[in-house]
Amino acid sequence: MDRDRALVAAHRTALLEAGFLLTGDEQLAEDRAHRALARLPADADRAAALAALVRTRDPRGRVTGGGADPWWVSPTELAAARRTAAALAALATADRTAVVLSAASGRTLPPAAGALGADPGGALDGLLAVRRPPVLTDADAAVVVRDHRRSARRRPLLVVAVLVVLALLVPVVRALPRDPTPADRDTALEAPTRGSAAGDDAFLAAVREAAFAGEPTPTDRRVVFAGDELDARWVLVVGTVDGELSGRWSLGPPGAAAEEMVPANRPVTLRPDQPAALLAGTALLVVAAPDEGVRVSTGQVVGPAGTVQRVFTALPVDAGVGTLRLAAPDPGGVAVRVQVARAGEFSNLTLAPVPVTVADLPVGPAAPVPELSALRSSSSPSVAAVGAALSAVAVPTGLDPATLRPTLLWAGALPDPLGGTVDAAVLAVPVPSGAVVLSTAWADRLDDGTLQQNGCGLQTSPAGTAVAALVVAARCNVADRETTRVLSTLLVTAPAGTAGLALVDGTTTTPLALTDGLALVDDDRATTALVLPDGTRQAVTAAGPDDLFDE
Repeated sequence: MDRDRALVAAHRTALLEAGFLLTGDEQLAEDRAHRALARLPADADRAAALAALVRTRDPRGRVTGGGADPWWVSPTELAAARRTAAALAALATADRTAVVLSAASGRTLPPAAGALGADPGGALDGLLAVRRPPVLTDADAAVVVRDHRRSARRRPLLVVAVLVVLALLVPVVRALPRDPTPADRDTALEAPTRGSAAGDDAFLAAVREAAFAGEPTPTDRRVVFAGDELDARWVLVVGTVDGELSGRWSLGPPGAAAEEMVPANRPVTLRPDQPAALLAGTALLVVAAPDEGVRVSTGQVVGPAGTVQRVFTALPVDAGVGTLRLAAPDPGGVAVRVQVARAGEFSNLTLAPVPVTVADLPVGPAAPVPELSALRSSSSPSVAAVGAALSAVAVPTGLDPATLRPTLLWAGALPDPLGGTVDAAVLAVPVPSGAVVLSTAWADRLDDGTLQQNGCGLQTSPAGTAVAALVVAARCNVADRETTRVLSTLLVTAPAGTAGLALVDGTTTTPLALTDGLALVDDDRATTALVLPDGTRQAVTAAGPDDLFDE
């Protein structure tokens, strides 16, 4: 028992951290670390402990829960950690293992660590900072390690008996077809052509020849998908250009002949081991390997408490091909995210992001902006400003703007850096969960006829909040496109008669008086919060990093 206590004291923390980076799950990491410790001799060093961790596989069929978000880090730190976790999950198993072992051993990180950002070491530290504490204490863990070690000693006796039985079954087993190994399986882009037109050899030959017209002609061209889905005909042709796999999608009406197919995009670089996806208007088509699963998020979700998260759901697939009709177009590719789910070599399931190509389609008319009357001002609202504020909610959530029922809290003018004004609007937008998203934006029609629009940040209130009582504090940075000058104004709006507000600038608190429920303050971008009448602090919103839907 003393041996197990010593091993736990010497190596458990390092193995828990490395295991978490390898698996992305605290429970799996803890189980894996304990079983790895049971394999070690009493004098094992750190390198031997890490090697045992890598050799130890996760138990089959193990299901773990995610748990609540860690409360000891800020939302910004949590978001950064999630980005690091996603980047790690997207690495090949060998690359991920090399990165984790190098970090755990204090060695220089390999080139693959560049996927984690400019400071991969800091990114890994940030991910470890959100790791929840282990379930077992060191003392309890030593008992578990001892039990694993004793169980391993008994296992060879069972194996001898099993081998006797297996020897009688070998002729039968050899006659059965084996399951394909990962190396045997076709990837998404190597599998035979799929789709309803896959059997039309003449059509396939024609689109294979025409797909890269006007572009460098790839070698080894092949048709990955050709068929009718979601009221259109889709074709994906791939080939090699300068050693890189290049792909080009084409679209046409259902049943279109080869000459009716129109390129949907410029050729894009694809990875042989990744699925391909095309987003065309409200239609999404994903082509994965026949044995892979696909998960899709159609936008960020605002929960009843006002918290924001991205939720993925399984997309039904047939031979690796899945389709989905979205509630609204996503021309910027902001809302939609796709993941591939595949069986891993060292874990039951791995998830990796799938790049989504957005079809180069003509931009349709903007969604109609509802006619609204402001609760707190008599100014006629600007359609462009209201539209900008509404889009700031609809676009990242993937919600159809036509289904939203916003309330216009305030509409009016903000100063611009040249002495003029721009139109602004503050909306309260209920979302399906019942929560309310507060969105502030400004808009300006320039002399050349173009429209300039920008948001001033977003915030949420939980379901059941009385919209008319909401207080908004938003920083609007109004820029002049020609001179690049910027004027920052802090916009505060509250119900008429509200008193007891104050601005927080570092350690300084300054009382703020409203006129008819409004204050426009020349802002040096140092104001961080608004003190409400009850003494609570409300963060000042602003567009850019750390805004509500920033990923």
